[in-house]
Amino acid sequence: MSINNENPVFPIDINIFKEHTCQSFLKILDSLSDKEKTLIIEKSCIFKLNYIASPKQLTEKKIIKNFLFESREDFQSPTPILIYMIPPSIEYLKIIEKHISINKSTEFHIIFIPKITIDCSSFIESSKNKFLYHIHNLNIDIFALDYDIISLEDYSAFKNIYAKDNYECISSLKRVIYKFEAAFGKIKYRYSKGPLAQKLNKILSEEKSNFDNNKENEILACFIFDRSVDMVTPFCTNFIYQALIDDYFGINFNTIKLSPKILEKDVKQEFIKIDLSRNDKFYTAIKDFNFSKITSYLPERLMARSAFLKEGKKKTNDVKKLYEDLVNANKVQEEHESLNNNINIADYISKMQQKPLKKLYSNFESNLLVGVFPDKLHDFIDDEIAKKSDKYSILKMICLESIIHGGIRYKFYEQFESDFLTTYGYKNILLWKNLEKMGVLKTQDNNLFFSAISDELNLIYPDIDVINPNDSSYVYGGYCPIIIRLIEKSFTQGWNAIKESIKKIPGETNFPVNEDEMINNNNKDIQYFLVVFIGGITYGELAAIRYLNNTYKNKKFVVLTTSMINYKNIFDSLSQD
Repeated sequence: MSINNENPVFPIDINIFKEHTCQSFLKILDSLSDKEKTLIIEKSCIFKLNYIASPKQLTEKKIIKNFLFESREDFQSPTPILIYMIPPSIEYLKIIEKHISINKSTEFHIIFIPKITIDCSSFIESSKNKFLYHIHNLNIDIFALDYDIISLEDYSAFKNIYAKDNYECISSLKRVIYKFEAAFGKIKYRYSKGPLAQKLNKILSEEKSNFDNNKENEILACFIFDRSVDMVTPFCTNFIYQALIDDYFGINFNTIKLSPKILEKDVKQEFIKIDLSRNDKFYTAIKDFNFSKITSYLPERLMARSAFLKEGKKKTNDVKKLYEDLVNANKVQEEHESLNNNINIADYISKMQQKPLKKLYSNFESNLLVGVFPDKLHDFIDDEIAKKSDKYSILKMICLESIIHGGIRYKFYEQFESDFLTTYGYKNILLWKNLEKMGVLKTQDNNLFFSAISDELNLIYPDIDVINPNDSSYVYGGYCPIIIRLIEKSFTQGWNAIKESIKKIPGETNFPVNEDEMINNNNKDIQYFLVVFIGGITYGELAAIRYLNNTYKNKKFVVLTTSMINYKNIFDSLSQD
C-alpha cells in the first residue's frame, strides 16, 4: 500500500504570493501586442521565471524563443518583439543599446527584477533611443519553497550582512512581513534576538503597515532572529535526509542535478535534474527523517511495494476490490520512480557517511558540542591540511572550535592560518578575513557563551530517539539549535523566565512586556507564528520547526528567511570579492 504522504494540513496558504506574482507577470505580457515574441533572460532570473510561469503559459503568450542573456552585441531578433528579463544593470543596458542599433524594426521591452534603479533610469533617459524602451518592473521578492517556508532567495544576504555591513535585506523582509500581515492578519506579539533582529523589530514597531486587513490578531507572535545569535548550528553536521542531500548535491530552488550513474540510469546525459518540490509526495513524506530512519525505511517500502504488486496479480471477481486495487496500483506507480531515485540517492549518501574520515569529523564535532575538548584535534587538523583534504571540511572544524571554545589559542591560531593559506592558496585570504570580521574565527577571549547556555537551555539531549523523535534535537543527533530552544521556551516558560540565560547569547533581546498573556493563551483554536531568520536558515532548523508543528497540534509556524544556508554556501559567498 502507498504511504500516507500527504502534506500536513496547514490552513495558511502561502502560495497566494506565488499566484499574485504570476498574475503580475502575465499582466505585463498581456499588455504587449499579439505578435510573436522572444524572451532574453539573465541567468540569475531563470529560476525566478521558472517559479512564476510554466513553459505552457509562455507559449500561450506567443513567446516562441528563449535565449540566455549574453554579451553578444550582434544579436539578431527572430521575432518582432524582444523582451529582456534582467536585474537592474548599466552593463546590461549597454548591450541592449547595441541590440537596438542592429534591430531597427524591433519592439523592445525590459522587465526589471525587482525594479529599475535611478542609475538605470538616468542611463535610458540620456540615450538617443530612450523612446524605444518600454519599461516594466516585476518585484519577485517572495518564494514559497514549501507549504511552511517563504524565502527572499537572496544568497548574497549572509555575506552582505556580516562581511560588507550591507543591510538592504532588512527593507525586503519588512515589506514581506507587511504583505504577510495583509494576507493573514496583524501580528500581536513580537520577539527579537540579535542586532539586526532588533533593528527590524524597531522598524515594525515605529512604522505603520500600508496594508489594511480586517482580520484581528490572526498571527499570535513573530520571532525575529539574527543569524549571529547562533553561528554554531550552520557548522554542525545535519543528519536530516534533506540536509544531507543539500550537503552532497546542493539543492537549488527545490531541484538537484545528479550523475546518471548515481541513479543507475544508462543515459548519455551529463546529469539528471530531480524535482524535490511538493509535487513529489513520497519525498515530501521522508525529507525530514533522520538519516538513520531513512536507511531502514526505504528497503521496507520497496518490499511493501513488491508484495502489493504480487498480491495484485491474483485473480478475483470482486469488482469493488478490483477497483480498489487499481486505485492503489496507480498510487504505487506514482511512488515507484521517486522510491527508486531515493533508494539510489540514500545509498550514495550512506556510502559517503560510512567513510572513516567522515566518522572522525563527526566524533570530534560531537565532543566539542558536549563541552569536551577532543584529544588530538589539533594534530588531526594539521594532518588534514598537510594531506590537502577538503578545505571546507577542515575550515568548518576550525570554526566550530573557535565559536564553542571562545576562540583558539594564539599559537595554534597563527599556525592554522599560515598552514591553511599556504596549502590552499592565498586566494582564500578573503574567506579567512571575512570569518575573522564576523567573529567566527578569533584568538581565545574566554567568551564561553555556548557552554554557559548549553545546560541552561538543554541544548544537548543525550536520550534522543532519532527513529521516533522525542525532542527537536533529533535533527542534529542530540543537539538542539539555540534558536529552536528559544522558540520552545517562549510558549512554555517565556523569555522573561530565562532572561539571564538569553543575556549570555550574543545580541540584543526584546520580548513583549505582556508576554504572560501569550503563554497563558489556552485558546483551543490554532495559534499561528511567524519565524524570521535574518541571514538564513539551515535545513536542520527547518526540520526542527516542523517537529514543533507536529508536536504542538494547536501551534503552526511559518518561516520567513533570506535564504537556505549550509557551511558550504556560507564559505562560497565569503570567498567572493
